[in-house]
Amino acid sequence: MSNKTQNTEIGVIIISGSCCIPGMAPFDEQAKRVVEQAVSETDVKVQVKVIPASTAYFGAIPKDVMAKIITEFNQSGRMPLPAVLINGKVVSYGVPKVEDVKTALLQTLDTKEIKEDAK
Repeated sequence: MSNKTQNTEIGVIIISGSCCIPGMAPFDEQAKRVVEQAVSETDVKVQVKVIPASTAYFGAIPKDVMAKIITEFNQSGRMPLPAVLINGKVVSYGVPKVEDVKTALLQTLDTKEIKEDAK
């Protein structure tokens, strides 16, 4: 593992719908397990936070990101939760796939390393 991988931390937020819809708790748990598996398999240092949708709506995430989630709901008619964000970018609506999270983590890591190298 490279030294940069150890020193670069990525923020992952899982927006949970179970605060408002208790039946969504199993989906939130699945999303958390998928993120944990992706982190384990990529060996990327991350900080994972699970936040309720109500907290996200009232300012815990940027307004433009929340607007994307609401737009996804309006367009699809399906609840887009849990939503997984990596460094503020939505990478999944609903339970993510391990490969998608791994790809997003590695792309985010590459982007951070390029920015750090440019300093």
